[in-house]
Amino acid sequence: MNYSKMYVCICIIFFLIVSHNSYSQRTISGVVSSDEGNPMGGVTITEKGTNNISATKENGAFSILLRSEKPVLVFTYTGYSSREIIADKGTIDVVLSRGQNQLDDVVVVGYGTQKKATNTGAQASMAGKLLVQSPSANISNSLVGRLPGLFASQASGEPGNDQSTLRIRGVGTFNGGQEPLVLVDGIQVDNYNNIDPNEIENITILKDASSTAVYGIRGANGVLIITTKRGKVGPAKVAYTFNYAINSFTDIRSQMNAYDYASSFNKAVLGDNYATGKNLPAPYSQIALDKYKSGEDPVFFPNVDWYKLMLKENSSQQQHNLSINGGTEKVRYAISTGFFNQEGLFNNTKLASGYDAQIRFKRFNFRSNLNFNITKLFKAAIDISTQTELRSGNAANTQTVIDNIDRANPLVSPGIVDGKLINLTTAGGNPLTSLYQAGYQRENRNFLNGLIRLDHNLNFITKGLSTHAIVSYQNFSSQRFLNTKPTSTVIIYIPIRLADGSIAYLPQVQDAPYSFSETIGKNRRVTSELAIDYTRSFGSHNVSGLLLYNQLKSIDPAFTFLVPNGYQSFVGRGTYDYKNRYLAEVNVAYNGTENFAPGERFGLFPAYSLGWVISEEPFFPESEILEFIKIRGSYGEVGNDQIGANFLISDNRFLYRPTAWLFTGGSRFGEVGSSYNLLAGSREGRGNNPDLTWERAIKTNIGVEMAFWRRNITLNVDVFEETRDNILANPQTVSAIYGVAIPPRNLGKMRNRGYEFDFTLNHNIGQLSYQVKANYSFARNKILFQDEVNRTYPYQFRTNQRFGQYFGLIDEGLFNTWDEVNDSKRPVYEWQNNKIQPGDIKFKDVNSDGMINNDDQVPIGYSQIPEKTFGFSLVGQYKGFSISILFQGVSNVSLNYTRRFISAFYDAIPAGAVDYLIDSWTPERYAAGMDSKFPRFSLGTNGGAPNNYQSSTFFTVDASYVRLKNMEIGYTFRGGVLKRMGLNSTRLFVNGNNLLTWSSVYPGVDPESPPTLTNFEPYPLVRTINMGINVNF
Repeated sequence: MNYSKMYVCICIIFFLIVSHNSYSQRTISGVVSSDEGNPMGGVTITEKGTNNISATKENGAFSILLRSEKPVLVFTYTGYSSREIIADKGTIDVVLSRGQNQLDDVVVVGYGTQKKATNTGAQASMAGKLLVQSPSANISNSLVGRLPGLFASQASGEPGNDQSTLRIRGVGTFNGGQEPLVLVDGIQVDNYNNIDPNEIENITILKDASSTAVYGIRGANGVLIITTKRGKVGPAKVAYTFNYAINSFTDIRSQMNAYDYASSFNKAVLGDNYATGKNLPAPYSQIALDKYKSGEDPVFFPNVDWYKLMLKENSSQQQHNLSINGGTEKVRYAISTGFFNQEGLFNNTKLASGYDAQIRFKRFNFRSNLNFNITKLFKAAIDISTQTELRSGNAANTQTVIDNIDRANPLVSPGIVDGKLINLTTAGGNPLTSLYQAGYQRENRNFLNGLIRLDHNLNFITKGLSTHAIVSYQNFSSQRFLNTKPTSTVIIYIPIRLADGSIAYLPQVQDAPYSFSETIGKNRRVTSELAIDYTRSFGSHNVSGLLLYNQLKSIDPAFTFLVPNGYQSFVGRGTYDYKNRYLAEVNVAYNGTENFAPGERFGLFPAYSLGWVISEEPFFPESEILEFIKIRGSYGEVGNDQIGANFLISDNRFLYRPTAWLFTGGSRFGEVGSSYNLLAGSREGRGNNPDLTWERAIKTNIGVEMAFWRRNITLNVDVFEETRDNILANPQTVSAIYGVAIPPRNLGKMRNRGYEFDFTLNHNIGQLSYQVKANYSFARNKILFQDEVNRTYPYQFRTNQRFGQYFGLIDEGLFNTWDEVNDSKRPVYEWQNNKIQPGDIKFKDVNSDGMINNDDQVPIGYSQIPEKTFGFSLVGQYKGFSISILFQGVSNVSLNYTRRFISAFYDAIPAGAVDYLIDSWTPERYAAGMDSKFPRFSLGTNGGAPNNYQSSTFFTVDASYVRLKNMEIGYTFRGGVLKRMGLNSTRLFVNGNNLLTWSSVYPGVDPESPPTLTNFEPYPLVRTINMGINVNF
């Protein structure tokens, strides 16, 4: 045997073993922190493919001895997305992002929490940190595009009044409250928008009957649950955030200049002569037109862009927040204080003596959430929060001010000359006066919320048993101070040209002192709750139960007529699962309200749900592709007691009672033609309906949840249907001989059905982590019954149509020649005495009766409530850099324009005209082969073209849009100089809201907040560019 060769082989093997061990036994260290910059203790670190496990300390530091030749470390923490990092360096810093829809998470449900993997209800949630990426004054605007099934629409950009309207899974009623029930830490609230987003831990929406049945009579419209931050065990963590933003309008319309306006007005007057039978001359001479065009005499021949004169290009906004979080095993605390300050976009607001008419909104927030572990079995929590809002500015409704801007034409007044408000005639017309005529107001609103919760573990009775009690108190008070003076005393000047050519300005009236008034408002609400919980496992069987009593009482002493509003609820829940595989849940509520007659106030609301986690079956193949799949379904009944329009007003709240009032005019007694006496009397104003009850919603939901590739991809799909009956409506088929106003009845019925999906991808490539989310929702409603009066043609019925469906004529283009107008086959038009002329709209004779009238109106487009909503977001992090982008949009939605957007001269008033109307039909444009987007110029319905301003497809447009809703770029600094300064991290960021919009609506109109008959001239939405800094100590 050759021993020398054997010796060499042994040496080589020994060398390889030593080399391998020397490589694999190296140590790697670092720090793990959250994407908010806070160190994370208790993070599990696993060397992939081995049983080598470690964990981080309280300060986020870790050290682990590696064993693999090419080690990969996996970092995991409950509620955060896991990360895999190749350990090719001696030191690494790791940032974990809070996960979305992680199956191991605990999710919020009604009156409790459940494990997401075994939850059988339809719900969706989002982390509170996403809210602060949106530089918005309130929470509802920050929810847009984030959650499947939630539609949020902002109607106004006015500071202090810019909240969004929320709908969960579309609209389920045509004559009742449609907003979801909102809870903060389990307590019903009305004013949730004034909460500082920095205080919020997460937001959850509950959508199906299984999730909302525990709220019974208040659960039909879905539930939105806000959970605020609570203290965590560890040293005190102090954070300060400062934001400074610039606001500007997302879009603003442009008006015609003075020359285009005057020349177009001439065309309108001359064009209407044929239809009206008049022979009016052109109001503006050629000399006047030349002066408007040249601008040589700006006082008497002005050319004013009222939007530019009365609205600023930008305004400022500031936000501060200081928070501290920490505690021990005995006491934990989360304390936050914040300040928000926003200024409006009105211009020239200091012309009136004594005040500034600019809108200003300020808000002060404070929250203290304290948790006490008094003993091992007994816990307590005390929460206190306050919000103080200060709003000041002109006392006019902002819609009125914007409306006056829109109505003002560019030549009615020069606006401001030498600091004076100018009118050319005593008839007025200067829209700037609307900023001052209503006076000045200052309003203070104060909110105080307190909560005490006691939890007692009853394991000494039986394992898994516990109880809790809650008492909550909410108080609201307001003071509104109003300073006004008579409208006629606002000083307006009229210019007069003197003999020497100079101009003198004569005041129309003398100034007058202000009068002062004060309005007080206040209300309070007390909520109490007592519950017993039971959670236990028996081998492979897992059960839980809940018995709960809840009571709410609201009192508004400011209104003597408002009877206290009360609710009582008895709630039960039972859940069962076998090996996390077969799932069942029953929820039931027996609750009532004082809004109905005695004997009709309480109802039972049950719901049932089942689930099957197929991936837990033994036959399910192990695969990294599809790791989890769950099928769930639910069926149940919920209610809505917010019935009818203005249901909070006493006359509408107590509809089960008849109404009567004094007849002030009296009744006549005596002979006709002779003297008679007027005697006061009374009469029944409206009959009562003692059987009045709540709306009842029967909801069905089927959902599938899936997870792929190590659960880095999740996909949730839901299909739902709701049938709601007992909708309050006024009978339309009752004879008028009934004698009094007919009482409303619970006779309406409506159906709402649709589907939604939610997709999430979490992935890491080295130190790069990114998340892609997409959600899509479709909800279509149909009115099934509303006791509608009989109509001439079946297509005219509003029943079996969607709620808010537009009706109108079908246009077939424009009449361009007299030959078309005089065609013997042309139908007779009901409007303008059939005096149709070139430039008028041509309509389809739907019923073929040879007439164009309202009998030819059919369903057109959709409604102004979108059926489809969607959102897409991308979040990326690399080392200290981070970026997030959110797109959102809507579809299957229409906008039926009001006349002022389609008529250059609104209803014969010489009002302003938007500039795009210059493309209206004229003989010259037609002869030149130019496309005409609008009918001929006319003075409108009071002039000679009412035919052109009927509701029709000509002016009903697709209002779908896609918006870059939010974008943020930031960088986080850690260690080094910051550590020596005592700082854990500092983050600099820039973000924005409502950045870009793609839509086909007319210029100057925001598709999310278009003018409608109920929102006729909204304060435009704003675009916000924000920069900020977040410092963690």
